[in-house]
Parts: sequence; structure tokens; C-alpha cells
Amino acid sequence: MNKKLIALAMAGTLSGAVCAQTNVTIYGNIDMGVMLRSGSSGGVHSHKTQTDFQSLASESHLGFRGVEDLGNGLKAIFDLQYVLTPDMNTGPGSTYTAGAGLGRGHQYLGLTGGFGTVVAGQLDGIRYGLFGKYNPFGNSSVGNFSSMTTQYDRASNAVAYISPSLNGFTLILAHATNTQAAEGALCAIHAGLSCKGNNGDDRLFSIDLNYAKGPFSIDLNYETTKAVGVSDSRLYVADLGVSYDFGVVKVGALYDVIKGEADSLIGGNVLGGALDPGLGAGQKYDKRNWFIGATVPLGKAKLLAAYGHVSNRTLSKADASKWSVGARYALSKRTEFYMDYAAISNDGNARYLMNPMGNSDGILGAGVKGFDMGIKHSF
Repeated sequence: MNKKLIALAMAGTLSGAVCAQTNVTIYGNIDMGVMLRSGSSGGVHSHKTQTDFQSLASESHLGFRGVEDLGNGLKAIFDLQYVLTPDMNTGPGSTYTAGAGLGRGHQYLGLTGGFGTVVAGQLDGIRYGLFGKYNPFGNSSVGNFSSMTTQYDRASNAVAYISPSLNGFTLILAHATNTQAAEGALCAIHAGLSCKGNNGDDRLFSIDLNYAKGPFSIDLNYETTKAVGVSDSRLYVADLGVSYDFGVVKVGALYDVIKGEADSLIGGNVLGGALDPGLGAGQKYDKRNWFIGATVPLGKAKLLAAYGHVSNRTLSKADASKWSVGARYALSKRTEFYMDYAAISNDGNARYLMNPMGNSDGILGAGVKGFDMGIKHSF
């Protein structure tokens, strides 16, 4: 499911800063590793081992964020993040340019104060964020589970409100006028749709309630999306994520429900294609995803493990499962070594591939078994 709930990762951090003038911070992350993928299962047929060098355990990016004190407890905040692909050659003589170079990460401008935080721009998705929050592998490396749901990591044309924390509770409300492109840009994708006004726009409404206190965290999240002017069909998503840190081990789990009509998937949504072959207009859509994972700290090292399952109630023999194990070792406060192994088991009509990123994002999946190893450095 590639529809997005929209959240904000940095506003809470920025809102705590106090300054007399705009304070700009430059930050970033560089990740580089090697990955091997191979194997066949279900609808994924056998092929040779594929080797890749790229960002694996985290997204490489460069960002500029800042805050200005406007007085009376009100502050202006912004964050401009750019995604890097340091492994791709885009210089003279390069034959690979698609998805390479400098892309947009989350980018927003907003206000924060005693009322909470309001931001607008291209924002991170709550649903995507919850998959990363409650899975020990996050949304990256071969160990991630979010790639089993086919979703975007961000939504465009979005506005979000984040409430102040009240006794551990935080509420997020969000809306996107067209999650995938500029308003009016998706009209031509929908067959037979008159290209006028905002026809085809993929609109999103979402709400998330989080409770966090001490070692315990829980999220309840709901969204609905609709392609304007296509039909009355809507898609609905509900998520429950929970985690508890026992000290010797941190356990996290998530349950995800996706329901609606197939009409709401047509146009711009890859769910109706590679992962769900044969899905047509007028057909009901019903999927259930869940995973459980654990993180065990061992000094400077961490051991990770997770297992998840996709239950496809729309198509027969299209379920899949994935298990992952991995390790992290802190070489310093900013530099970390990582190593992971994962395997996917597809039913006869399932086509899930090993993808190191939790979305398509220009990176094609391959095989059903994957190994990665590399280093990431943040600044």
C-alpha cells in the first residue's frame, strides 16, 4: 500500500531550541555497503546472484534545519533535506542517471508554540514511520519489513498538526491534497478521466495517536485515501504498533490492515501491478500485515531479529513471510558497522522481492534472499 500517513520527525526537536535569530544546523548521513541478493520462491523465479554497492542500512542525505524565535513563545521552523546516492556516477560519460544525484527528502516550513506544531511541504509518512519505529531494522537494509507493503516514504502537498504532549499522549492530524505529484498531475493516469481541475488527485486524510512513557510506546493510526473524480472508491488503513524496552531486550510489533475497493488503487499505485497481478476494477481489496522484532544490546554491539507475514485476502495463494537477523557495532558515536541476512518465502502467486529500502524509490528488488554489510556515518 503506497498511500501515506504524514508525520514530522524534526519539529519536536526544533521546537525546543531558543534563539534570538535564525539558527541553522547542517546535518547529514553517509551510508555505503555491499549487498548480495539471489534465490527464487513462489512467483519469483530463479536468477543469478546480484551484487550491489549502495546505501543500505540507512538513507544517505544532507539537510539544513533551523528555528527562529518570533517572541511570545512562537517560533518559525524549517527543514530542507536532500537525499544522496553516493554510489551512482552522474558525471561525464555516465550511463546511469535515473534516480541518481540529489533528490528531495522531507522538506517543510512551519510554526511551533504552546498550541503545538503546524508544518506544510513534503512530509514523512506516519504509516511508513511506524513500520520503521517498531521494527528493529527500521525501513532500511535487507532486514526491513516495510518493503513487503509497497509504499512511499513521503507525501507531497501535505500539511500536518502535531499536538503538545499531554500526560504522554500526542495527536497528529494530516492531509495531503495530492500525495504523489503536483495537483492535477495524475489526471492522465486514469483511463477515460476528463483532465480538468483536480481530477485524479490522490487525497489523503490521516490521524495518529501515540502514547509514550518510560520504556513503553504505542501508536494507533488510521487513514483514508481517495483518487478525486475516479469513483467513490476509497482505501482504508489502520495500524497498531507497540514496543517495550526491558533493558536486556527491546521488543516491538505492528499489525496493519488495508481494505477498500481496487478502483482506489488504479493509477499511480504499484499495488495493482507487480505485487497483486490480476487485481481489477470493482474488486474488493483486503490485506493484513504483521511483524514482531527484538533488539538485544551487548555493549557497543546490538543483535537484531524480526519475523513478519503478509496475508492477502484478495488473491488466493498470495501470502508471504520474511525473517531477518542482523548486527550493529558502534565504531564511535557517529560511525556504525552493520551486517544483515534475510529471506522471503512466497506462496505460488506472491512476488515479493528483496529490497533494501522500504519503498520502490528507484531501487529495484531482486531475489528472495539477501545479505548486506557496510558502514554508516552521521554528522
